[in-house]
This record gives sequence, C-alpha cells and structure tokens, in this order.
Amino acid sequence: MSSGVADAPESRPVSPAAVLAVALLLLAVGTSAWVVWQLTADGRAPVAFRERSALPQCAPITVPQGQSTPVTLQDCLLSPGAQHDGAEVLVTSSTTEGDPVKTYYRVLPGGAVEVFTDATADAFGSEGWSHTRCPDVAALGSGEDCRPA
Repeated sequence: MSSGVADAPESRPVSPAAVLAVALLLLAVGTSAWVVWQLTADGRAPVAFRERSALPQCAPITVPQGQSTPVTLQDCLLSPGAQHDGAEVLVTSSTTEGDPVKTYYRVLPGGAVEVFTDATADAFGSEGWSHTRCPDVAALGSGEDCRPA
C-alpha cells in the first residue's frame, strides 16, 4: 500500500569522522578568507615595512602601560653589532585605553635609524602606520632631524 509520499532513499547515519572533516574544511576556508581580508585591509603594513631588509633581531620588549621604554632598547640599538650589522627590535606598548601599539626600531648598517609604528589596533588613535627616519640613535632620542619617510 502506498503512503502517498514518494519513496525516499533510506538514510544512513553520518560518521563523526565525516562531520569532523567538513568542520575542519570550513574552518580552513574561513581562516584563509580572514587572512586574505587582513592582508588587503586598509590598515595593512606599508610596502616599506613588508619589503624591509632582514636585520639581526633583538629580543622583543613589552612596556607595561604607563611606563617608559626600558634601557634594553638602548642596549640593543647601541650595541657594537647593531652599529656594524644593524638590528631590529619590536617594542609593544599600550595606549591609555589598553590598545597595543607595536613599534619596530631598526638601526641600519652605518647607523641610520628607521621606526615603523603600527597603531592599527589603537581604536582611539590614528589606527594606521607611520614610518620615520633619523640620521642616528641620538637623533631618535631627541627627535631632531627625524623625518617622516
């Protein structure tokens, strides 16, 4: 006797492995889309930062909110190795609201200094990047002779 409903194929239970595989695939696609979006967003790093030359790295420095940059920054930038081969150090500080600001200090071989500041996570600030060049570390401290790049 017919029930009036077209005969449907018999359903089979879906294996947990298949569910996991689909979930991982969706996660991978979503993550890839997010990465592409981040790389093409207006706040992305400028070409000068993305294509900067590799330099020896000093240990990253995190400055607690409300404190000044520690002496270890000067130790890195003024080291004999930095003066000869160059050096780069990442300093992460926080705004009053607690947003992170990342500043990359780079001493180039020969002593010139460039500073890249990433304020894209600063919700109440510029929310962008800046790039400054100074003739040497002393000028960096005083701000004299430093110019936007």
